[in-house]
Amino acid sequence: MKPIEIVYSAVRSAHRTLGSSPRIALGAAASLSLLLICPLLLAAEGADVMRVEEDWEVVLNEPDLDVEAPQFHTVCSPFGNLDSVYLQAYWNYREQPDFLAGGMQLAAWLGDYCVDVTTCQENPLSTAAETITWTTAMETNGSCLRFKILNGSSQTWGSFGEHEIHLHHFSESVAIPHLNGYSTDLSVSNSWISYGANRVNLLRIKEVRSYDADGNLISRDQTPRVVFELE
Repeated sequence: MKPIEIVYSAVRSAHRTLGSSPRIALGAAASLSLLLICPLLLAAEGADVMRVEEDWEVVLNEPDLDVEAPQFHTVCSPFGNLDSVYLQAYWNYREQPDFLAGGMQLAAWLGDYCVDVTTCQENPLSTAAETITWTTAMETNGSCLRFKILNGSSQTWGSFGEHEIHLHHFSESVAIPHLNGYSTDLSVSNSWISYGANRVNLLRIKEVRSYDADGNLISRDQTPRVVFELE
């Protein structure tokens, strides 16, 4: 299955930001462990983040076809803001270039400008008590940024994740040499149920992983990050 991809290219350099070093307890046994794991720790700490994966989940209670509900969107960006390039996914509606109910759509944005869009589904969500899961993946090779939707699973749509868009050398105003500026908080705070929230039980990120250029795991955060939960 081919992933949904939005590819954004640019050439401007950016600054690298790194987290603090891990604390390792001392002692005879710990020293032996340190000798064994030290190369991995050094590689992880010194490596730039080149790929980020967010595992998402939404739990519906009862979609309403008559009022075209619910509708929600999710966001992902290589930066800690939406001033530059970012991905917005529209779920159970399409917004570009005009509003259409149902389906799913991905849009690549550069600030306030939508630079490209792809429609991935057209059918409305219609299954009661449905759980939809997917992975939003973002990666860069230093000059080319890719947004992907992977491993999508839905009772209404079945498996999804087979469209792609390429935007080569679109702009020289933004470069993404690494993803060190990625923020899960930005994804959470800018994603939301935009319509029919009473039709949704839960929208959350279940896990976030980051990788270096060789595909080595740098970090894994399994703390659930709730965007919306019906009270």
